[in-house]
Formats: sequence, structure tokens, C-alpha cells
Amino acid sequence: MFTFDYGKYRGILISVALFLLLDASVLLLNFYISFEIADDAVGVNLAGRQRMLSQRMAKTLFVLDSSREDPVAFQKAFDELLLSQSLFDETLNAFIRGGNARGAAQEAVTLDAVSDPKGMTALREAATLWAPYRSAVQTLIQDVQQNNSLAESLPAAVAMARANNIALLGHMNDLTIALEHLAASKATRLRWIQTIGISLAIVNFFIIMFHFVRQLRESDVIIERARKETTEILATVNEGLFLIDKNLRIGEQHSAKLTEVLGQQEFAGKSFQSLLENIISEKDAETARGFIELLFDPKIKEKLIGDLNPLNLVEVNIAQPSGGFLTKYVKFDFARAYQDGEISHVLVTILDITEQVKLEKALSESRKHNEQQLEMLTGLLHTHPTLLHEFIASAYKCYNRVNHILSLPAKNAASVREKASGIFREIHNFKGDAAALKLEYFENAAHAIEDELELLRNKPDLTGNDYLGLAVQLENLISYTQQVETLIKKLSQFALASSNPTAAADPRHVTGSRQTDGWDHLDTFVQSIAQRNGKDVKLVTSGLHDLNLNREHQQQLKEICIQLLRNAVVHGIETPRERELGQKPSQGRIDLRLAKISETDMELTVMDDGQGLDYAAIREKAIASGKWRLDEIESWDNKKLLSLIFNEGFSTAKTITKDAGRGVGMEAVMNQVLALRGKLTVSSRRGHHCRFVITLPLIAAQKDIAA
Repeated sequence: MFTFDYGKYRGILISVALFLLLDASVLLLNFYISFEIADDAVGVNLAGRQRMLSQRMAKTLFVLDSSREDPVAFQKAFDELLLSQSLFDETLNAFIRGGNARGAAQEAVTLDAVSDPKGMTALREAATLWAPYRSAVQTLIQDVQQNNSLAESLPAAVAMARANNIALLGHMNDLTIALEHLAASKATRLRWIQTIGISLAIVNFFIIMFHFVRQLRESDVIIERARKETTEILATVNEGLFLIDKNLRIGEQHSAKLTEVLGQQEFAGKSFQSLLENIISEKDAETARGFIELLFDPKIKEKLIGDLNPLNLVEVNIAQPSGGFLTKYVKFDFARAYQDGEISHVLVTILDITEQVKLEKALSESRKHNEQQLEMLTGLLHTHPTLLHEFIASAYKCYNRVNHILSLPAKNAASVREKASGIFREIHNFKGDAAALKLEYFENAAHAIEDELELLRNKPDLTGNDYLGLAVQLENLISYTQQVETLIKKLSQFALASSNPTAAADPRHVTGSRQTDGWDHLDTFVQSIAQRNGKDVKLVTSGLHDLNLNREHQQQLKEICIQLLRNAVVHGIETPRERELGQKPSQGRIDLRLAKISETDMELTVMDDGQGLDYAAIREKAIASGKWRLDEIESWDNKKLLSLIFNEGFSTAKTITKDAGRGVGMEAVMNQVLALRGKLTVSSRRGHHCRFVITLPLIAAQKDIAA
């Protein structure tokens, strides 16, 4: 039978028992005083709230007095007065007599009666002031609830507020200070108890250490682990090899190739998890850890989890002695190692597959390039030649304007940041033109540039050097545009060589008349956006072909239409389900009308039968932006809120997509209208429609220019 030698361990047992007793005593005192401090903290918070409530009651009484003719503002102030008076009176009584009160989240809080002399004095004086003040407020509340005349009760309550507000605030401040001093004294007492307890615990710890060291000195045995691994194989294999144990520790030996693959570093005894975290992300390293733990589970068959290897292909960057990094691609393989029929280790094999990956990337780049060429050709074949030529010309103008913005000298941080906003407007218009013609590569490239610009606009320490990456993206876009232009010329040559003079002379064979080339693609543009956003939209146009406009003027007008149509589909028209719930046809409608209203002016109207402007969402977005004060925003009327949609970066979209979320489209429309010396008006009815009416100077095409 096992017997325990108490005499041998008597000193240790006594020391541990004293240590536990001391810790338990200190812990109990800590708990007791901590609970008291927590209760005091509740009292301090509620006393602080009393100060705020006294001010809020006075404020609401003044608001009631000034808003008798505004029922909405009057009711809002009256509701706030009811809550403030009730909370103040309830909490004051709880401080005086003890009892329940409501906390910050309206939860029930139990307060003990204040016993501090200074706090009791403050409460008595406050109660004296509060009695007539409370009577006047309750009289006012009763008159309001019974629809009685307020000619006497409201002025009386306001007079009481003026007379007692400052004094009441002072008494509540005295109460708060008294409670804070009480809580501070308890905190000081707690610190002394903790200091003494820790000091005694340290002394006790050294006593325990003395006994342990003496016992360990007599019985301690140094165990040296020796492993039998084949060093000749490790020196000759072409893979990095090592073993890891169940604690994911790397063995004492590894193959010579491991140093070559992962660079010069110490591997023996190192945590495999830390090794992984140095070369892959922390999340991937944790996934690999879980995979290896499965390998140590004998219930799981090794073959079944082989395909789950998360380290099948890893990119590593190895620091070089001369500076810089060497990028490699490696593959990890794992196999179980058995000893006496049990899983003892996992054999890790690391293969350098850099050349293989480079070859695969080269093949992928070649395939991607071919696909881009095919995509380019397909897009060009579906776009009218005249529109395509206009787009290319417009694109080069856009690139020149962007380059001009990039080359402008930046004298201060504001001008550096303004570059991003200016380029954003140009690229956003360019993206709209590309989307209207379904040139997806240009649209996606422009969207990627917008992503980069969004990062730049939000960067706090933006400098001119941050635009270098943007310049590279722009150069790639220019290069692609030049390829498209070259391809267009080649296709034109093929078309000329294979054209039939007889068919060309027949008007029935002429495609893409100048009258229709400028506008017919807008319907395709609307349908494309509607499909992406899960909506059903019908575009009805009128008057677009009736005016023979100057080509540049027509291009600017098309850019405005593209922005307004995108806005109507994304923000205006509801989904079919939402429209059915609102007793509307499932298909939304957008009307686009262009009309000559005088010899010198024309009018562009874009109207949708959607949900109209959501002023609540605009107000909420304005509050979330932090650009304006809350009280300032609450005072704005709908006209002021409407103007926000034309501000830079303002959008009510919840997420950023190809079609919305940048807050650039409506700003671009307003800038173009102002640049053309035009006028823009907006009308909206919630749940029914939104209409944009733009009046612009009429600039007709010269008569000697063919349509």
C-alpha cells in the first residue's frame, strides 16, 4: 500500500498551505472591496447623470417655450422632459432614502442611502430646491397631457428652471465629488491590501523555492534524449527533410538541402509553427497546424487526408546577405513515422518547385494574354465603329487630362490630395463611357484605378510619390488603348478589302448612321447595370436624334446621361419584389428626353418611377461621415440634404461596386453642367419618382460637317 512521507515534505506542505491561506484571504478582501467600489461607481455615474438631467430639463423647458407653434418639436421636447423629470426625481429619492433607480440602459439599479456627510448635505439642499421645481414641472406636464392652457404653467416652469437650475447643478456636482472621494478611499485601501498580500506571497514563495531546490538537488536527474537518424541520407537527398514531434518541435537533425531551400537559420528544436509563421500568413499556419494534428491522430487514415494538405504550394521570400529577398516556391509533404506501432513523429519533406511554378506562370500569362486579345476582338466586333472611334478619341483626351493633373506642381498637402479627386472624376467618366459600350476590359481597368485612388484619398500622409503606382496603371491602360487602336485599323483594312461596292451603294446595307450611333447603346448600358443589380428596367427615350449637336458637346451630354442613368438604376428603381410589395409593376421605367426649348437652349430630362430620394438615408450618411455636427445636420431641410448628393465622395450605397459607392457620379454631373454653363433641378416624391432636369446651351454641329 502506498504511504506518503509527510515528514519529508512537511516544510513544503506547511509553506504551500500558508501560501494558499494567504492568497485566499487577500482574494476574499479583494472581492469584498471590489464589489463595494463597483457599487460606488454606479452611484458616481448616476450622480453625474443627475447633473446632466438637471441641464436637460432646463433645456427642454426652454425649447417648449420657444416651439409652441411647432407641434413636432414641442412633442419631442415634451417627451424628453417626461423622461428627464422622472429619472431625476426617482434617482434623487434613491440617493436620499435608498431604493431602486434606472441605470444608463434603463436597467434596475439598487442604491443605498448616501451616508457621507457632505453628500447628505448636498442632497438635503437639492431636495429643498427640487420640491417647488418638481411641482411646477408636474403642473406643466398635467396641462399638456390634458390639453389645458399653458399660459400659466409653462412660464412658471421656465421661471423655476432659470431660478434653480444652476444651484441644483452645483448640489449634484457636490454629491458627485463626495461619492468620488468615498470610492477613492476604498480604492486606496484595496491597493494597500494588495501590496501587503503580494509582499507576503513573495516571502512565502522564496520559502517554498528553498524547500523545492533542496529536494530537487538530491533527486534531480538529467535526462539526455538521443535520436537515431541516418545522417548519410540527410546529407545526400535533394529535399529538405526533418522530423517533428507531437508538440510540433523540429528534431535535432535535418537534411543539408533544408538550409539551401529555406536559407541559413537554426532549425533544431525550433517550433514548426513559428517556422511557418515566418514564411506564410498566420491564418495559413494555423490551418497547417490543424492538419498536422490530424496526422498524429491514429483514428484517421493518412490517405484520406492527403489531399487536405494546406502547404501544397507556398511562396517564400528569403533574405539575402547582400540585401533584398529571393522568392521561391516550395511544396511541403507530410508522412507518419512509427515506433513500436505508434505514431511517434511526422516526417516533413520540402521540395523546391520554383522552376516548375515559373513555367506554369509563363503558360498562364500567355493564355491570359490570348484571352484578353480574344476578349478585345469580341468587344470591338459588338461595338459600332463610329462609337468606337469616338471612345478612343475620348480616352486619349482623358489620359492627357489625367497626365496633366499628375504633372501639376503640388505646393501643399491639400493640392496633393486634390490630385486624387481630380483624377477620380476623369476616370469615373471614362468608366461610364466604357460601360455604356460594354468594353469590359476598360471598365474593369478603370474600376481598379478607382480602388487605388480610394486608398490614396484615405491615406493620411499622402505624398506625390504615392501616385507612382497610379502612373504605371495609367501607362498600361494607354498601352492597351493603343493595341485596340491598331486592331481597329487592321479590321478597317480588312473591311475595305472585302467590301462590296454594290452593297455599299445600297442604303439598306449601310449600318450605323450618324443619327443613331450616338445614343442607341444607352439601352444596352441600362440593361447591363440592371442585370448586375437584380432589377428589371425599361428605358424610354425621346428627342435624342432630333438635335444635330456639336460632336464634343454631344459627348459631354452622353457622359451626363450615363451618370444619371446609372444613378437611376442603382439608387432609384427597386427590385421586382420590392416593386410588387409597393403595388407597382415589377418592371421599372426610366424616361430619357432631350428637347429644344428655345433657339439657344435645350433641356435634358431623366426621370425614373422608383423609390425617390431617401432623405433619411442621406441624413444618416451625413452623420456617419463626421464632416458636420449632429445638431447642424438635424436642422437641415430636404433642400439642404439634397445638395449633399453632389458632394465629392458622398454616396448612400452600402458597399462599393462597379456601379455605385464611390460618390463621384453625381459630383461629375454637377461639374459638367456648371462647366457648360447650364442649370440642374431635381424633384422627387418618396416611393413614386425622381426627376433630374438639366438646361444647357444648344451648340449645333457645323453645317459643313457630315452627320
